[in-house]
Amino acid sequence: MYEQTRGKSRETFRAICLFLMTLFLIPGILGCGEKEKSKDELVLGNWTQYRNRAYIFLVISPKGTWNSSVRIADATSRIVSTRGSANGSWHMEEGQLIFTVVESDIQEVWEKNDTSFFEIVELGDRLMLLKEETGRVGEWKKTGGNKGSAAEGDLTQVIHMAPLAVNLNKNSSNAKDRYLCLNLSLVLKELMPDQEIPTLHPRARDAANMFLSSLVYGDVENFDQIKIQKKKLVDVLNPYMNEFIADIKIEHVIIASSMAKVEEFIIEHTQGEGVVEGEEEEEEKAGTE
Repeated sequence: MYEQTRGKSRETFRAICLFLMTLFLIPGILGCGEKEKSKDELVLGNWTQYRNRAYIFLVISPKGTWNSSVRIADATSRIVSTRGSANGSWHMEEGQLIFTVVESDIQEVWEKNDTSFFEIVELGDRLMLLKEETGRVGEWKKTGGNKGSAAEGDLTQVIHMAPLAVNLNKNSSNAKDRYLCLNLSLVLKELMPDQEIPTLHPRARDAANMFLSSLVYGDVENFDQIKIQKKKLVDVLNPYMNEFIADIKIEHVIIASSMAKVEEFIIEHTQGEGVVEGEEEEEEKAGTE
């Protein structure tokens, strides 16, 4: 009798343990999978469609607005011109993606003050198929990741270079040493969807150093002079980037009078800890963009 009662107690204890384990494990198992995105989330981001030898770019924002433009590319897949742009508001309703056009100068794509209804045929992370009112199904591919917060219409890429520091040339042997220190980025021309960013040739840095070290203090002493030399530097570096550089953005520039300040500048900007705060008597600041 005792053994029978003891056996039942063990079975009851095991059942309770199994029940408790189930309570704890099921939420954990369910939580392991990623949350399925809604259509409102999937539609956000940068999309592109190829039509009539041109690319239509569409940026759908989580704020309920959209922006579109038409870009023309050359044989090397570089965007060479922009035909026009349009913008407005959007929402979803009963399986349809509805665009209201507020402004447009590309009437053949987006007619101003019009409302366009697209039936959602397929909507995924990278592909969107929309059926137009005419029955035509347009294929849209997502570019630049899944972020809907990207700058609207901004399709440019930026390459950050390591800081540059050169000893400026002298007009006379009596002139004091001055060191030009630059922290800059290369702004590339617009690339087509999924096109790889060109690789910066290893000799590009040597070419930049050679050009900058040929300058004298008067070439970089103020904002206007810096802008002139920046344009020249674009021409110097472009052969090493297959002519893909559109501009150079100068994050910070100083003209130092000691190697100690040069070392501080390089260390600070290599580590990305911020702008060097130099003493006035040891450092001359040039104009920045």
